[in-house]
Amino acid sequence: MSLVYDERFGPGEIASRVQAVGSKIAADFPSGTIVLIAILKGAALLTADLARAIPRPVRLEYIDVIRGGEEEIVDFHFVTPFNVRGADIIIVKDVIRSGIIESYLADQLREEGPSSVRFAAIVDRPQERKSSLLVDYVLFPSEEGVLVGYGMEYQGEGGNLAFIGKVRTAGEAPFEQRTGPLKVPRD
Repeated sequence: MSLVYDERFGPGEIASRVQAVGSKIAADFPSGTIVLIAILKGAALLTADLARAIPRPVRLEYIDVIRGGEEEIVDFHFVTPFNVRGADIIIVKDVIRSGIIESYLADQLREEGPSSVRFAAIVDRPQERKSSLLVDYVLFPSEEGVLVGYGMEYQGEGGNLAFIGKVRTAGEAPFEQRTGPLKVPRD
């Protein structure tokens, strides 16, 4: 399969947003242990970049979520065992849609006694939410369509792209380039 896509967000734009989110996390948690937990595999690149954007020690952990369907969790596996008691946890995901999986995972982690559990995402789609989940740190809010790049794959392709692209379906016209700066809501 050969993907056809249009670039939506370039490497510079991604890097700028990661730095802004990293600075916000550092301001929100000036002390204590921060644990970034990447939901594999789409959030691996964002997690690595966020760890470098936070100007103090950060622990990295990884979870593989086994799904039975879009919103059904069959199981999840921690890549390595770890302790979150007393830590500030940030669960990192590529695209947050319904919030079902993320809410379930947060509930499971809260049983282990962390100080807090928050969420970070490359893309947040609150219009698709089926839970009351709020995403604390977002690179690009409400981006529609099938996305590839920066760790996100479509049918096993495109995850290695340095930019984020929108997959073009058969017969779809090329993406219209936006003009002006991206409007990102501020906290």
